Amino acid sequence: MIKRWSWVAAALLMSLSALVQAQDWPTKPIQVIVPFPPGSVDAKARIVTDQVSKILGQPLVILNKPGAGMRIGTEQLLRSPPDGYTLEVVVQAVAWMGPMIDPAVTYQPLTDMTMLALAYENPMVLVVSQESGIKSVDELLRAARAQPGKLNWAGPAGASGYRVWFEVFKGMTGLDVTYVAYRGLTPALTDVAGGFGQVAFADYSSLPLILDGKLRPLAVTGPMRSAQLPNVPTLKEAGIGFEAMQWLGFAAPAGLPPAVASRLSEAFAKALQNPATRAAIESDGAQVILDSSPSAMRARITSEMAQFRQNVKPGAIKID
Repeated sequence: MIKRWSWVAAALLMSLSALVQAQDWPTKPIQVIVPFPPGSVDAKARIVTDQVSKILGQPLVILNKPGAGMRIGTEQLLRSPPDGYTLEVVVQAVAWMGPMIDPAVTYQPLTDMTMLALAYENPMVLVVSQESGIKSVDELLRAARAQPGKLNWAGPAGASGYRVWFEVFKGMTGLDVTYVAYRGLTPALTDVAGGFGQVAFADYSSLPLILDGKLRPLAVTGPMRSAQLPNVPTLKEAGIGFEAMQWLGFAAPAGLPPAVASRLSEAFAKALQNPATRAAIESDGAQVILDSSPSAMRARITSEMAQFRQNVKPGAIKID
């Protein structure tokens, strides 16, 4: 009986110690790993982390760790102690795309990471070259059926969202087009604009090419029309039951104390509700995700993985 009570007392002391540590946290700067180079995406992440810094009273320091299809930065996160002082900016390539299609990725995000918060999302734009003469989604599907495999679709190599979501789109529609890999989205869209490719998924950085008439937008992939392209229908309006958004969130290593995880999630939610933060994020077409909770993040990852499995055959995407 004494041994039993000693065990119970020890467990209570450990729980109390963890609670005290969580109440004291954070006592030093928090490192936020970004697994890709500096650019527009991590600039938006900084908008969020700057506000979280004010809420928590400690700096959130961005550390860019690009390379190996985002594995270098992610593996650094996974090696870090789960103490709330190392976080990562997570995109779909980290959250589920890489683990599903890249044999070099060995982690399982839903078990090896603590999901903290969804931040914002962006629709993509289905675009074609002006030279293609294609003016609608229906015309694209008919052109591809008439000449299977002749049309080229251009996209970044690796487990990028543009590539993976286009494969899902192909699976849902039966679109028979040939993939041409590029070292990034910009050169892919430049070639489509020049007539060297016919179709691609683009983001809002392609607006100058669209407004200059070099790319023709056929549809947006979000649930509603875009304020930036109000005359462009959604794919649902075009008769295609496909919807996809690219998103960004935040995660920590697995084993993060629940009290610390809760404080972080609450801080991110509060930051995203800040009017100035939200306005800065949404200035170019991005949308703050209203339910930023960890449960919503896990549910979204699970749902998107199921959508991928349903529409893309195993081995259809090969990582060079």
